[in-house]
Amino acid sequence: MPVTITATKPLLPTHVKGFLWVDVLFRASRLIADPEYHWGPRTPNLTGQTLQFWDYLDRHHPAVDYDGVSPDDLGRLYVRFHSSGDALPLNELRHYVDRVERDGWVHPATRHMTLHWKRHLDLLGVHDPGLMRDRPLAASTDEVVERLAAEGLCLDHRRHGGPVHLDGTRWGMPLRKVIGADGHANYLLVILRDLVPRLSPGRRVLLVYDDDLSHDYALLARMVDALGGRVERYPLGRVPLGGAVRSSRHGGWDDVTIDRLHRLCRKEFGPAAYRLGMRLYFIAMLKRTSGETFRPELLRRALARAERMLRDAGDDDPPGALPAGSSSARIATSVRPSGWVDPYRLTDGLFARRARPVPRSLLDTVYL
Repeated sequence: MPVTITATKPLLPTHVKGFLWVDVLFRASRLIADPEYHWGPRTPNLTGQTLQFWDYLDRHHPAVDYDGVSPDDLGRLYVRFHSSGDALPLNELRHYVDRVERDGWVHPATRHMTLHWKRHLDLLGVHDPGLMRDRPLAASTDEVVERLAAEGLCLDHRRHGGPVHLDGTRWGMPLRKVIGADGHANYLLVILRDLVPRLSPGRRVLLVYDDDLSHDYALLARMVDALGGRVERYPLGRVPLGGAVRSSRHGGWDDVTIDRLHRLCRKEFGPAAYRLGMRLYFIAMLKRTSGETFRPELLRRALARAERMLRDAGDDDPPGALPAGSSSARIATSVRPSGWVDPYRLTDGLFARRARPVPRSLLDTVYL
Protein backbone atom coordinates (compact mmCIF):
# COMPACT_ATOMS: atom_id res chain seq x y z
CA MET A 1 0.00 0.00 0.00
CA PRO A 2 2.13 2.91 -1.21
CA VAL A 3 1.73 6.07 0.85
CA THR A 4 1.59 9.35 -1.06
CA ILE A 5 1.53 12.04 1.66
CA THR A 6 4.08 14.67 0.62
CA ALA A 7 6.53 16.20 3.10
CA THR A 8 5.88 19.76 2.00
CA LYS A 9 4.04 20.93 5.11
CA PRO A 10 3.97 20.10 8.86
CA LEU A 11 2.03 17.07 10.00
CA LEU A 12 -1.58 18.13 10.54
CA PRO A 13 -4.52 16.25 12.11
CA THR A 14 -5.49 14.51 8.86
CA HIS A 15 -1.90 13.33 8.30
CA VAL A 16 -1.56 12.22 11.94
CA LYS A 17 -4.80 10.27 11.63
CA GLY A 18 -3.53 8.48 8.53
CA PHE A 19 -0.21 7.51 10.08
CA LEU A 20 -1.82 6.28 13.32
CA TRP A 21 -4.46 4.17 11.56
CA VAL A 22 -1.87 2.50 9.34
CA ASP A 23 0.46 2.01 12.29
CA VAL A 24 -2.12 0.18 14.42
CA LEU A 25 -3.34 -1.79 11.39
CA PHE A 26 0.19 -2.92 10.55
CA ARG A 27 1.39 -3.69 14.08
CA ALA A 28 -1.77 -5.60 15.03
CA SER A 29 -1.93 -7.53 11.75
CA ARG A 30 1.71 -8.49 12.18
CA LEU A 31 0.65 -10.58 15.19
CA ILE A 32 -1.34 -12.94 12.97
CA ALA A 33 0.27 -12.59 9.54
CA ASP A 34 3.35 -11.28 7.74
CA PRO A 35 2.23 -8.02 6.09
CA GLU A 36 4.47 -5.68 4.11
CA TYR A 37 4.16 -1.91 4.54
CA HIS A 38 5.24 -0.11 1.37
CA TRP A 39 6.65 3.39 1.67
CA GLY A 40 9.02 4.97 -0.77
CA PRO A 41 9.97 8.68 -0.88
CA ARG A 42 10.09 8.61 -4.65
CA THR A 43 6.33 8.04 -4.86
CA PRO A 44 5.30 11.44 -3.42
CA ASN A 45 8.43 13.20 -4.69
CA LEU A 46 7.54 12.52 -8.33
CA THR A 47 4.11 14.11 -8.08
CA GLY A 48 3.53 17.31 -10.01
CA GLN A 49 2.69 19.52 -7.05
CA THR A 50 5.89 18.50 -5.25
CA LEU A 51 8.07 19.18 -8.29
CA GLN A 52 6.42 22.53 -8.91
CA PHE A 53 6.86 23.54 -5.27
CA TRP A 54 10.56 22.66 -5.37
CA ASP A 55 10.96 24.74 -8.52
CA TYR A 56 9.09 27.66 -6.90
CA LEU A 57 11.48 27.55 -3.92
CA ASP A 58 14.54 27.42 -6.15
CA ARG A 59 13.38 30.38 -8.25
CA HIS A 60 12.17 32.60 -5.41
CA HIS A 61 14.40 31.54 -2.50
CA PRO A 62 17.61 30.23 -4.09
CA ALA A 63 19.95 31.11 -1.20
CA VAL A 64 17.89 29.78 1.72
CA ASP A 65 19.44 27.24 4.09
CA TYR A 66 16.31 25.16 4.76
CA ASP A 67 17.84 23.43 7.76
CA GLY A 68 17.40 26.75 9.55
CA VAL A 69 13.77 27.28 8.53
CA SER A 70 11.02 26.15 10.90
CA PRO A 71 8.58 23.51 9.62
CA ASP A 72 5.71 25.97 10.09
CA ASP A 73 7.46 28.57 7.92
CA LEU A 74 8.14 25.93 5.27
CA GLY A 75 4.45 25.08 5.33
CA ARG A 76 3.59 28.76 4.88
CA LEU A 77 5.83 28.86 1.83
CA TYR A 78 3.85 25.89 0.48
CA VAL A 79 0.59 27.81 1.03
CA ARG A 80 2.09 30.90 -0.63
CA PHE A 81 3.16 28.83 -3.64
CA HIS A 82 -0.36 27.48 -4.17
CA SER A 83 -1.94 30.91 -3.87
CA SER A 84 0.59 32.54 -6.21
CA GLY A 85 -0.41 30.78 -9.42
CA ASP A 86 3.31 30.73 -10.21
CA ALA A 87 3.80 27.10 -11.25
CA LEU A 88 5.85 26.23 -14.31
CA PRO A 89 4.57 23.59 -16.76
CA LEU A 90 5.73 20.12 -15.80
CA ASN A 91 7.51 19.60 -19.11
CA GLU A 92 9.96 22.27 -17.97
CA LEU A 93 10.78 20.40 -14.78
CA ARG A 94 12.23 17.20 -16.22
CA HIS A 95 15.56 17.90 -14.52
CA TYR A 96 13.92 17.34 -11.13
CA VAL A 97 12.29 14.11 -12.29
CA ASP A 98 15.59 12.86 -13.67
CA ARG A 99 17.42 13.52 -10.39
CA VAL A 100 14.74 11.74 -8.33
CA GLU A 101 14.65 8.78 -10.72
CA ARG A 102 18.41 8.48 -11.08
CA ASP A 103 19.69 9.24 -7.59
CA GLY A 104 16.68 9.38 -5.27
CA TRP A 105 17.45 13.08 -4.83
CA VAL A 106 15.28 15.04 -2.39
CA HIS A 107 15.07 18.83 -2.26
CA PRO A 108 16.61 20.25 0.95
CA ALA A 109 13.25 21.70 2.03
CA THR A 110 11.51 18.33 1.79
CA ARG A 111 14.46 16.54 3.41
CA HIS A 112 14.26 18.95 6.36
CA MET A 113 10.48 18.52 6.63
CA THR A 114 10.81 14.72 6.48
CA LEU A 115 13.27 14.82 9.40
CA HIS A 116 10.70 16.87 11.31
CA TRP A 117 8.03 14.28 10.52
CA LYS A 118 10.29 11.47 11.65
CA ARG A 119 11.04 13.13 14.98
CA HIS A 120 7.35 13.45 15.75
CA LEU A 121 6.40 10.00 14.47
CA ASP A 122 9.13 8.59 16.73
CA LEU A 123 7.58 10.47 19.67
CA LEU A 124 4.24 8.90 18.73
CA GLY A 125 5.80 5.44 18.56
CA VAL A 126 4.85 5.01 14.90
CA HIS A 127 6.63 2.21 13.03
CA ASP A 128 9.12 3.80 10.63
CA PRO A 129 8.38 2.49 7.11
CA GLY A 130 11.60 4.07 5.82
CA LEU A 131 10.92 7.79 5.72
CA MET A 132 14.57 8.65 5.15
CA ARG A 133 15.53 5.56 3.14
CA ASP A 134 15.61 5.85 -0.63
CA ARG A 135 13.97 2.94 -2.43
CA PRO A 136 13.81 2.90 -6.23
CA LEU A 137 10.43 2.17 -7.73
CA ALA A 138 9.99 -1.47 -8.68
CA ALA A 139 9.44 -0.86 -12.42
CA SER A 140 9.91 1.83 -15.04
CA THR A 141 7.10 3.77 -16.63
CA ASP A 142 7.53 1.94 -19.94
CA GLU A 143 7.45 -1.49 -18.27
CA VAL A 144 4.19 -0.77 -16.48
CA VAL A 145 2.48 0.83 -19.48
CA GLU A 146 3.46 -2.14 -21.64
CA ARG A 147 2.05 -4.57 -19.05
CA LEU A 148 -1.20 -2.63 -18.77
CA ALA A 149 -1.52 -2.34 -22.54
CA ALA A 150 -0.97 -6.08 -22.97
CA GLU A 151 -3.93 -6.67 -20.66
CA GLY A 152 -6.10 -4.08 -22.42
CA LEU A 153 -6.05 -1.84 -19.36
CA CYS A 154 -4.69 1.34 -20.89
CA LEU A 155 -4.66 3.41 -24.05
CA ASP A 156 -1.14 4.52 -24.97
CA HIS A 157 -0.97 7.40 -27.47
CA ARG A 158 2.60 8.48 -26.71
CA ARG A 159 3.87 7.46 -30.15
CA HIS A 160 1.49 10.07 -31.58
CA GLY A 161 2.55 12.69 -29.05
CA GLY A 162 -0.52 12.07 -26.93
CA PRO A 163 -1.31 10.91 -23.38
CA VAL A 164 -1.76 7.56 -21.66
CA HIS A 165 -5.12 6.72 -20.10
CA LEU A 166 -6.08 3.93 -17.76
CA ASP A 167 -9.06 2.22 -19.39
CA GLY A 168 -11.74 1.14 -16.96
CA THR A 169 -14.58 1.33 -19.46
CA ARG A 170 -15.21 -2.42 -19.17
CA TRP A 171 -16.37 -1.66 -15.60
CA GLY A 172 -18.33 1.43 -16.57
CA MET A 173 -15.56 3.79 -15.44
CA PRO A 174 -14.32 6.78 -17.44
CA LEU A 175 -10.85 6.94 -18.92
CA ARG A 176 -8.28 8.36 -16.47
CA LYS A 177 -5.25 10.18 -17.81
CA VAL A 178 -2.07 9.02 -16.03
CA ILE A 179 0.58 10.42 -18.39
CA GLY A 180 0.01 13.77 -20.05
CA ALA A 181 1.00 14.82 -23.54
CA ASP A 182 3.89 16.59 -21.77
CA GLY A 183 5.21 13.18 -20.67
CA HIS A 184 4.58 13.71 -16.95
CA ALA A 185 3.16 10.70 -15.07
CA ASN A 186 0.72 11.44 -12.25
CA TYR A 187 0.60 9.73 -8.87
CA LEU A 188 -1.56 6.80 -10.02
CA LEU A 189 1.01 5.69 -12.57
CA VAL A 190 3.78 6.07 -9.98
CA ILE A 191 1.83 3.88 -7.54
CA LEU A 192 1.34 1.27 -10.26
CA ARG A 193 5.09 1.29 -10.88
CA ASP A 194 5.56 0.23 -7.27
CA LEU A 195 2.65 -2.22 -7.13
CA VAL A 196 2.46 -4.09 -10.42
CA PRO A 197 5.80 -5.98 -10.18
CA ARG A 198 4.87 -7.13 -6.67
CA LEU A 199 1.59 -8.71 -7.72
CA SER A 200 1.20 -12.45 -7.92
CA PRO A 201 -1.93 -14.59 -8.35
CA GLY A 202 -4.02 -14.35 -5.20
CA ARG A 203 -1.72 -11.93 -3.39
CA ARG A 204 -3.72 -9.66 -1.10
CA VAL A 205 -3.30 -5.91 -1.33
CA LEU A 206 -4.84 -3.39 1.04
CA LEU A 207 -5.06 0.19 -0.24
CA VAL A 208 -5.38 2.81 2.51
CA TYR A 209 -6.05 6.27 1.13
CA ASP A 210 -7.71 9.67 1.49
CA ASP A 211 -11.46 9.31 1.00
CA ASP A 212 -11.39 12.28 -1.40
CA LEU A 213 -9.44 10.08 -3.84
CA SER A 214 -12.00 7.25 -3.87
CA HIS A 215 -12.70 7.45 -7.62
CA ASP A 216 -9.03 7.00 -8.46
CA TYR A 217 -8.56 4.17 -5.97
CA ALA A 218 -11.68 2.36 -7.17
CA LEU A 219 -10.08 2.29 -10.62
CA LEU A 220 -6.71 1.33 -9.16
CA ALA A 221 -8.34 -1.58 -7.33
CA ARG A 222 -9.90 -2.81 -10.58
CA MET A 223 -6.49 -2.70 -12.24
CA VAL A 224 -4.90 -4.72 -9.43
CA ASP A 225 -7.71 -7.29 -9.56
CA ALA A 226 -7.33 -7.64 -13.33
CA LEU A 227 -3.60 -8.27 -12.90
CA GLY A 228 -4.21 -11.12 -10.46
CA GLY A 229 -4.11 -9.45 -7.06
CA ARG A 230 -6.84 -9.59 -4.45
CA VAL A 231 -7.41 -6.02 -3.40
CA GLU A 232 -9.38 -4.35 -0.63
CA ARG A 233 -9.88 -0.61 -0.28
CA TYR A 234 -9.86 1.24 3.04
CA PRO A 235 -10.58 4.98 2.71
CA LEU A 236 -9.93 7.36 5.61
CA GLY A 237 -11.85 10.60 5.96
CA ARG A 238 -10.05 13.88 6.52
CA VAL A 239 -10.27 15.68 9.86
CA PRO A 240 -12.25 18.92 9.56
CA LEU A 241 -10.75 22.04 11.14
CA GLY A 242 -13.22 24.59 12.42
CA GLY A 243 -16.05 22.56 10.93
CA ALA A 244 -14.67 22.51 7.39
CA VAL A 245 -12.50 20.10 5.41
CA ARG A 246 -9.82 22.06 3.59
CA SER A 247 -6.63 21.05 1.85
CA SER A 248 -3.45 21.99 3.71
CA ARG A 249 -2.46 24.07 0.69
CA HIS A 250 -5.05 26.67 1.74
CA GLY A 251 -3.56 27.29 5.19
CA GLY A 252 -5.59 27.85 8.36
CA TRP A 253 -3.70 25.13 10.22
CA ASP A 254 -1.28 27.16 12.35
CA ASP A 255 -2.86 26.16 15.68
CA VAL A 256 -3.03 22.41 15.00
CA THR A 257 0.40 21.42 13.71
CA ILE A 258 2.01 18.37 15.31
CA ASP A 259 4.42 20.66 17.20
CA ARG A 260 1.52 22.38 18.89
CA LEU A 261 -0.42 19.19 19.56
CA HIS A 262 2.64 17.60 21.12
CA ARG A 263 3.27 20.58 23.39
CA LEU A 264 -0.40 20.72 24.37
CA CYS A 265 -0.54 17.02 25.28
CA ARG A 266 2.82 16.78 27.02
CA LYS A 267 2.07 19.70 29.36
CA GLU A 268 -0.17 17.36 31.32
CA PHE A 269 0.50 13.79 30.24
CA GLY A 270 3.48 11.45 30.00
CA PRO A 271 4.93 9.93 26.82
CA ALA A 272 2.99 6.63 27.06
CA ALA A 273 -0.34 8.40 27.66
CA TYR A 274 0.46 10.67 24.71
CA ARG A 275 1.02 7.72 22.36
CA LEU A 276 -2.04 5.79 23.49
CA GLY A 277 -4.29 8.82 23.84
CA MET A 278 -3.55 10.07 20.36
CA ARG A 279 -4.56 6.67 19.00
CA LEU A 280 -7.73 6.58 21.08
CA TYR A 281 -8.71 10.01 19.78
CA PHE A 282 -7.84 9.68 16.10
CA ILE A 283 -9.05 6.09 15.74
CA ALA A 284 -11.83 5.40 18.27
CA MET A 285 -13.28 8.89 18.65
CA LEU A 286 -12.89 10.32 15.13
CA LYS A 287 -13.64 6.97 13.46
CA ARG A 288 -12.72 6.08 9.92
CA THR A 289 -14.84 8.51 7.88
CA SER A 290 -16.50 10.63 10.55
CA GLY A 291 -16.98 14.32 9.80
CA GLU A 292 -16.34 15.23 13.44
CA THR A 293 -14.26 18.41 13.58
CA PHE A 294 -10.98 18.46 15.50
CA ARG A 295 -11.68 19.31 19.16
CA PRO A 296 -8.81 19.76 21.64
CA GLU A 297 -11.08 19.09 24.62
CA LEU A 298 -11.94 15.64 23.25
CA LEU A 299 -8.28 14.95 22.61
CA ARG A 300 -7.58 15.77 26.26
CA ARG A 301 -10.38 13.39 27.31
CA ALA A 302 -8.77 10.63 25.23
CA LEU A 303 -5.41 11.22 26.90
CA ALA A 304 -7.00 11.12 30.35
CA ARG A 305 -8.63 7.82 29.41
CA ALA A 306 -5.29 6.53 28.17
CA GLU A 307 -3.63 7.47 31.44
CA ARG A 308 -6.24 5.48 33.39
CA MET A 309 -5.88 2.51 31.04
CA LEU A 310 -2.14 2.47 31.54
CA ARG A 311 -2.54 2.71 35.31
CA ASP A 312 -5.09 -0.14 35.39
CA ALA A 313 -3.49 -2.35 32.73
CA GLY A 314 -3.13 -5.96 33.76
CA ASP A 315 -1.22 -8.70 32.03
CA ASP A 316 -2.83 -12.11 32.00
CA ASP A 317 -0.83 -13.14 28.92
CA PRO A 318 2.27 -15.30 29.32
CA PRO A 319 5.39 -13.09 29.17
CA GLY A 320 6.41 -12.30 25.60
CA ALA A 321 3.67 -14.49 24.15
CA LEU A 322 1.45 -12.41 21.92
CA PRO A 323 -1.01 -13.31 20.63
CA ALA A 324 -2.20 -15.24 23.66
CA GLY A 325 -4.80 -15.13 26.40
CA SER A 326 -7.20 -12.20 26.36
CA SER A 327 -4.99 -10.35 23.87
CA SER A 328 -5.57 -13.15 21.38
CA ALA A 329 -9.32 -12.89 21.85
CA ARG A 330 -9.29 -9.12 21.37
CA ILE A 331 -7.25 -9.47 18.18
CA ALA A 332 -9.43 -12.29 16.84
CA THR A 333 -12.65 -10.28 17.16
CA SER A 334 -11.08 -7.44 15.17
CA VAL A 335 -9.86 -9.43 12.15
CA ARG A 336 -11.53 -8.64 8.83
CA PRO A 337 -12.52 -11.49 6.48
CA SER A 338 -9.52 -10.65 4.27
CA GLY A 339 -7.15 -11.32 7.16
CA TRP A 340 -6.04 -7.95 8.55
CA VAL A 341 -6.92 -6.35 11.86
CA ASP A 342 -9.37 -3.45 11.76
CA PRO A 343 -7.89 -0.60 13.84
CA TYR A 344 -11.31 0.80 14.75
CA ARG A 345 -12.76 -2.51 15.96
CA LEU A 346 -9.71 -3.18 18.10
CA THR A 347 -9.29 0.33 19.50
CA ASP A 348 -12.98 0.99 20.12
CA GLY A 349 -13.14 -2.19 22.18
CA LEU A 350 -10.29 -0.93 24.36
CA PHE A 351 -11.90 2.48 24.73
CA ALA A 352 -15.29 1.16 25.88
CA ARG A 353 -16.02 2.22 29.45
CA ARG A 354 -17.02 -1.27 30.55
CA ALA A 355 -14.10 -3.02 28.88
CA ARG A 356 -11.88 -5.20 31.02
CA PRO A 357 -8.39 -3.90 31.84
CA VAL A 358 -6.22 -4.11 28.77
CA PRO A 359 -3.19 -6.42 28.95
CA ARG A 360 -0.05 -4.32 29.04
CA SER A 361 1.55 -6.68 26.52
CA LEU A 362 -1.11 -5.70 23.96
CA LEU A 363 -0.62 -2.00 24.61
CA ASP A 364 3.16 -2.31 24.29
CA THR A 365 3.00 -4.36 21.10
CA VAL A 366 0.32 -2.45 19.19
CA TYR A 367 -0.13 1.02 20.72
CA LEU A 368 3.07 2.12 22.40
